[in-house]
Amino acid sequence: MKKKLMSLVVIAFAIISIIAFIVSTRLQNDNVLLRYAYIPSALVDAPSAISQEAFSKYGINAKPFSTGIETVQALIGNATDVATLAEWPFLLASQKKNDLRILAIISNAKSMGMVANKEKGINTVSDLVGKIVGFPQGTSAQFVYETLVSKAGIKNKVKTINLTPPNLIPSMMRGDIDAMVVWQPFLEKALQKKPDSFHLIPGSQDVLRVIYFVVSTESYIQKNPKGIKKLLKILIEADKKLKNRNAEALSILSSKTNIDIKTLNKLLPLFDYNVKIDSTIVNTFKRLSVWAAKSGLAKKEILTTDWSQFIYPKLLKELEPENVKY
Repeated sequence: MKKKLMSLVVIAFAIISIIAFIVSTRLQNDNVLLRYAYIPSALVDAPSAISQEAFSKYGINAKPFSTGIETVQALIGNATDVATLAEWPFLLASQKKNDLRILAIISNAKSMGMVANKEKGINTVSDLVGKIVGFPQGTSAQFVYETLVSKAGIKNKVKTINLTPPNLIPSMMRGDIDAMVVWQPFLEKALQKKPDSFHLIPGSQDVLRVIYFVVSTESYIQKNPKGIKKLLKILIEADKKLKNRNAEALSILSSKTNIDIKTLNKLLPLFDYNVKIDSTIVNTFKRLSVWAAKSGLAKKEILTTDWSQFIYPKLLKELEPENVKY
């Protein structure tokens, strides 16, 4: 009798534990306003990097990634609800998933470029013949690289290797690669490592002005517009802090990016932090489409894409109508 009673107690305890776990999980999910994928190491994503406290306060589950190709994959794979990424990863993803929607630009900048090793005899793009260049493929860095080598007429004479941004500088230091194409702050960090040998290739920063977006899907926007508006409000406040060079914000950004304040103050003038929507989105996509079709990275049908269908200005217009000029 005692054994039966004990068995019943164990079973009852197990059932209660399972129910408690399910309820707890549901409550946790209910407390999550939305899931957010961002790139804290990229200065174009500085508004997200300095907003961790606000994210936690309002239940935004923010998960860090290294590149836009990773954040957009998380979005497409339903591992996140909203993501930050630049124009090139978006362009590629839009050909696979047509319900992606740009909620806002959060920054734009001349933040891309190529750093090369002068010890390897590389002073200009033409000197890359027979050399190895590293960059994160599927990102804006690929566009910058291919534009540079195509213009120099050496596209088929250079070796490339796919590396994530954190792995580029160690590869340069070891001599595994002779040049790298990436965004700030990795360019500046590389230059500081070997200032007598590593240098910025002239003209490489003029190839592309990066436009950085907050992106979601049509279905999720309809499901949780209030959550997205709260996220946009946080980013709007963060942009203001960065514009005003708020001391606390710069301190947080310094710790997130591992860049000293002096270097940050040197780099931040390259960036325009402003949550907005304007015609630069469509114009940039049209330019990238021509290159993607010509390079064989996208089907020629991309040239007829109506890019306006991917822009969703409604929520930002409700928050900051003067920032929507589209």
